[in-house]
Amino acid sequence: MRRYYLHTRHNGILYAELVDPQTGRKLTARSTGTKDRDEALLKVAEWLKSGIPTGKARKPRSLETVAGLENILMAIRRADLNSDDALRVVQALRDRGLIDIAAVKSGKGSVLFTEFLEEFWDYEASPYIREKLAHGQSIGKKHCYDRLNRVRFFYDGYFAGRPLNSITRQDLKQFSLFLSEKREKPEGRKGHFAERLSASYINKILTAGTTALSWAYREGLIAHDPTDKLVRFSEMPEKRGVLTPLEAQALFAAKWKDKRAYAASLLACTTGMRSGEVLAIKLEDIESRILNVRHSWSYYDGLKSTKTGESRRVPLLPEVRAKLLELADDSPHGPDGFVFYGSLANKPVDAKVLLDGLHETLEGIGIDSTARGIVFHSWRHYYAARMADRMTADQVSRVTGHKSRAVFDAYSDHITEENLEAVGRVGAEVFGNLLQFRKGA
Repeated sequence: MRRYYLHTRHNGILYAELVDPQTGRKLTARSTGTKDRDEALLKVAEWLKSGIPTGKARKPRSLETVAGLENILMAIRRADLNSDDALRVVQALRDRGLIDIAAVKSGKGSVLFTEFLEEFWDYEASPYIREKLAHGQSIGKKHCYDRLNRVRFFYDGYFAGRPLNSITRQDLKQFSLFLSEKREKPEGRKGHFAERLSASYINKILTAGTTALSWAYREGLIAHDPTDKLVRFSEMPEKRGVLTPLEAQALFAAKWKDKRAYAASLLACTTGMRSGEVLAIKLEDIESRILNVRHSWSYYDGLKSTKTGESRRVPLLPEVRAKLLELADDSPHGPDGFVFYGSLANKPVDAKVLLDGLHETLEGIGIDSTARGIVFHSWRHYYAARMADRMTADQVSRVTGHKSRAVFDAYSDHITEENLEAVGRVGAEVFGNLLQFRKGA
């Protein structure tokens, strides 16, 4: 069997067609770079002996290797491939570290990136959300609503017209740098506007995309994960403003316009409960010395489980319990309604009422809540700080429902009666000076 053939092109250059030693098929013709037949023969002989050049700075390849590659390419050209087959080929090349990205023109990965994101965060339509719920994992409607808004505000314009399978890590990197740049306030825009987004908010924007892209890779919709090794922005933890004990005492001694706002702050201050947990309280949750925290309330999700997914019991000071029972008696919706009642029987008061009541009363005693960063969640920090002075971290954490792995790995999930009594006694001592009710609502 002949090992090669020589022929002359129209420009006079001699080309060699080497022969696959396994199949006898002629391989793609290669230029010898000369018009002289003797020089061409010498060059082909050198190829067969030492290997065939494949480009600058690359080692020559054996005839068998070159033939094998051409056979692969021929098989791909002749095969009846679909988009899934193409993704498998791409993935094989990427696994070898030979490519970074490749996009197919059809298939699920060819959908527009922004359209994919919109469906991904659509609570009712998302396969990702259905999957999480089916496996018993919690994901709230507000969580999805926030991310959908970030997609529409930040992604839609930047990634317009880009297919899902064309997004690279470099694209995400450039997008993150774009988000970090100084912004100009849109003409006609009213209200608060930040010229620069905080690092934590940029990370939240990026998460709306990276969560979806990682899922798309795991599901085989795209051939690579562009979020792999993507660097996040370094965040400085945002510190909540916390009142001093004297400020808290002055606040609860002041006159509050709304008794629900007053009782809510008093309850959160003396138990460390979250706003949603406060709103979800019903009369049936109130015992003689204990409050059962079983649910949380969300504007988007309604009544749901607590943030950790677990119920807990917290000590309830007698004075605070009395205020809760007063509210329950005032409720126009009867004993089955929410203690912090609203205008509708099936919904508690809006959380904004509780926050506005807090801010208004703070302003009345000369405290700028905006400058100090005081929000309703500040009571959770106030409670933890005051109680931590008198008790161990795990005792406090079991009452507040902090689900930190570092704290809880070594402890049981349930608070004991002994611990409840101890926390109750300390709470009465720590918060006793707030429970005078001289002017409170």
